[in-house]
Amino acid sequence: MSVATELRRWRARIRPALGDGSSFLIGAHGAQTFLRLGSNLVLTRLLTPEAFGVVGIITSVTYILQLVSDMGLRSYIVRHKDARPELMQTVWTIRLVRNIVLSVIMFAGADLFAQAYNAPEVATALRIASAIFILDALSSFGFVFTERHRQVIRLTSVEFIRFLVTTATAIIAAFFLRSYWAIVISMFAGSLFSLVASYSVLRGPKVRLRLEQGHFKDLWSYWRYIIPASIITIILTQSNVFLVANFFPIAELGKFTIAATLTAAVFGLTQAYTMRVFFPRFAHAHRTAPDTELEVYYGVRRQVTLLFAFGVGGIIGGADLLVKILYNELYLGAGLYLSILCLRPLARLSTAPAEQAIVAKGFIRISLIANILRLAWVAVAAPVAYFQFGPIAVIVAMALADVALWPFFLYQQKRFGLLRLREEAVLLLFAGVGALIGYGAYRAALAAISAGAIPDF
Repeated sequence: MSVATELRRWRARIRPALGDGSSFLIGAHGAQTFLRLGSNLVLTRLLTPEAFGVVGIITSVTYILQLVSDMGLRSYIVRHKDARPELMQTVWTIRLVRNIVLSVIMFAGADLFAQAYNAPEVATALRIASAIFILDALSSFGFVFTERHRQVIRLTSVEFIRFLVTTATAIIAAFFLRSYWAIVISMFAGSLFSLVASYSVLRGPKVRLRLEQGHFKDLWSYWRYIIPASIITIILTQSNVFLVANFFPIAELGKFTIAATLTAAVFGLTQAYTMRVFFPRFAHAHRTAPDTELEVYYGVRRQVTLLFAFGVGGIIGGADLLVKILYNELYLGAGLYLSILCLRPLARLSTAPAEQAIVAKGFIRISLIANILRLAWVAVAAPVAYFQFGPIAVIVAMALADVALWPFFLYQQKRFGLLRLREEAVLLLFAGVGALIGYGAYRAALAAISAGAIPDF
């Protein structure tokens, strides 16, 4: 009893210092990024680039199936004015049915998916990985419910532990198996942890099968914009993997997957901040005090966004140095992919908050319209890039889709009274300074190696 009492007193003292949880979120994701780099350093010495290529295909197929049936359930629950248990149970039932269907499709179509990526040897792994959809479907909405109530610290803590479990499982399995099966096993470990945590640590409404017609109609009015937008997102985000898999050896796809994994760490941090700190705060302001929206829009994210912009810019400029430090000679070349892919999270530092704020204000079509414009950009830029410069240029054109869309979102911000151009310009300035410092560090390291001041690494 005395220990429990002391823990409660300690939490009461420390909790006010954490504020809205944004500093804790950034710290946890910073630690996660550092550990991810360390784990990649170990895994790339236990596994070949071909293994990461196989994992990249599995991840791509899973992502495509998820997005083609994406219903925006997470944002729907967070922004809903009254997420009662009846609504949550209806949404849970629909997700359960959807995931079962996805699992069957992935299992039955494994051979076709593998052939599409020019990698028939991946079919068995795809069949095994299809069971992850079932595990995810059985979990409760504890994660989303916690996010809706802005319990950032609790949610971030649980997801950080999930990351540790997944990473440790991957390293241990890779040490014994020395194949891509190690990472597949770690995927299952992460899903099992989320399943248990959703019923124990992050408790949401009681789970039960329910399908109420009124809620279903309301959901459909939301989905009819989300699903087409998600289908376009598949084209915009997964064509890169398909392109590399069909034009290059699977080892090159492995390098691309490494770069995509590092980019995902960057994108995940910015996305987590947008969805867990910014979006709930802005949605709450819109519901309760609409006259404070502009101040909340920039006030919540100003310092964090500038820090992110500086960091992402540094990665873009110093990607080759980062890869050279972290990986062995088998993975040289991943730096180019990393610089290219990080253009998207850089642009999303501005466009993602704008998109979510406009959704919170009720203009749900914004996501669909934005994706149509992205697709139009790719439809024009990608063929020109391919015929003029080759397959790599297509990856650049696709990465620039969000950059090309920046003016559209600035216009929408002005339209909805959410624009301060000076704030947006400062973001670009910080990103540029970070890129110059990153590239300068890379050139300085090469000069020091050439001069014999430091050994090659």
